[in-house]
Amino acid sequence: MLSTYSFSITRYVSPSGAGLLNGSSWANAKQGDSLQAIINISSTGDEVWVMCGTYLTTATTNRNISFVMKNGVTIYGSFAGTETILSQRIFSCGPCSILSGEIAGSTTADNSYHVISNPVGINNTAIIDGFIVQGANDDRAPTLTNGLGGGFYNNGGNSGNVCSPTIRNCVIRNNFAQFGAGIFNSGHTGGNSSPIISNCIITNNTAYNGGGGIDNFGLGGNSSPTLTNTIVYSNSALQRAGGMYCWGGNSGNANPLVVNCVFANNSAIDGGGIVSDRENSPSGSFSGNSNPNIFNSVFWGNTASGIGPQFYIIGLANFNATYSCIDIVGQTTPHAITGPGTGNITTNPLFMSIANAIGIDNCWLTADDGLHLQSSSLLINSGNLSGAPLTDILGLTRLGNPDMGAYEFGVSTQIEMYQLEDIVLYPNPSSTNISFVFPDNTSHLIEIYNSIGELLQTENRSNKETIDVSALKIGIYFIQIDGIQTKKLVKE
Repeated sequence: MLSTYSFSITRYVSPSGAGLLNGSSWANAKQGDSLQAIINISSTGDEVWVMCGTYLTTATTNRNISFVMKNGVTIYGSFAGTETILSQRIFSCGPCSILSGEIAGSTTADNSYHVISNPVGINNTAIIDGFIVQGANDDRAPTLTNGLGGGFYNNGGNSGNVCSPTIRNCVIRNNFAQFGAGIFNSGHTGGNSSPIISNCIITNNTAYNGGGGIDNFGLGGNSSPTLTNTIVYSNSALQRAGGMYCWGGNSGNANPLVVNCVFANNSAIDGGGIVSDRENSPSGSFSGNSNPNIFNSVFWGNTASGIGPQFYIIGLANFNATYSCIDIVGQTTPHAITGPGTGNITTNPLFMSIANAIGIDNCWLTADDGLHLQSSSLLINSGNLSGAPLTDILGLTRLGNPDMGAYEFGVSTQIEMYQLEDIVLYPNPSSTNISFVFPDNTSHLIEIYNSIGELLQTENRSNKETIDVSALKIGIYFIQIDGIQTKKLVKE
């Protein structure tokens, strides 16, 4: 009897490659300009591991070239290049693998139209996890295919089509487009684009028309993504919907589920945070559904120079919010919360710093992120447990009744954050010696690797001891502590 066995494969990619350049290990990683080719040859169950660094959509000036995801393949980013199991990957300063559309000059005028452009047929088994997605600019005149989606363009438009990838642990920033600068989900005319988005930061994206952060285009089709533990922050639209646009006219649906998320400091003319729209096109009548379902979430600090700072409703659409913190100041009829608004709070959420969500360390997903809650916040333990995620945006366990928003406040959270973040390495950059401060006085294994994953130095050190690094050449190194945590060292 003949048997056929199928084994999943992990392929490795680093900016400059290493060794045999065949992708079989970190020591033989494929070079960065082969990233899309590595994704293409991967099969269901395979993983692609990508080291910290910047990866351009193309080495040419062709603005039409983008990265493309693949069903059944998980693309993991932000590795130091020493990990052998996924749990060793640490976001010490948020994601550090950058997918970039900044392919030519220093302006945005010649950037790629999309960083990631997903075609028809992509489903939620296509997973991307641990990347910064930045620098696209789809400034073309808007059509059903052009001007849509800078960071992600998920094209599931037209009858029977689908495009609904899974996007996790990503920072989607500094993208431009006519509509949906951060993410455009196209499910128009009988199509479906309803991605699963979790533990993401969508920030500083600009739409020349509408949907600065996200645009859900369900006109005559369906575009109803699920957002969990996601921050939509400081995006802008020159017309409507700084944070997210939901259009479900022509008997279509744009009904996103928004769970334990924060929409803050987004801006537009109308609908600073979100627009919910069920207008038909081009007749001006109304049908279909636009019913964003907001749960355990926060809408605060969004602004509109026209109407609806937090949300704007068109054609008797809905804004259904429960167990959420919503600023209703300036929300005039008909731009009101739909239904009873069970469990809602309308007082200041008391973030640590809504003006500086990334924190003074300039690193997302760390202990000083500005959208952590202060201890006196009424949002603590005020969410609803039913349907809430088990962990927060940092992967930390939610306690009892979950807090509203993306970050969980509590004693165990503080302990876990202390263990993860409070190993201090200084000075950094350094030219001669480095020192460590650990949260205990026990001995720790210190390993120093270069940028291609070669082990250069091994030490055992306890609290406040120094290591001589004067022999290292100028460059970037990765220091692994106890085989678990990784810190980046700049040698000067």
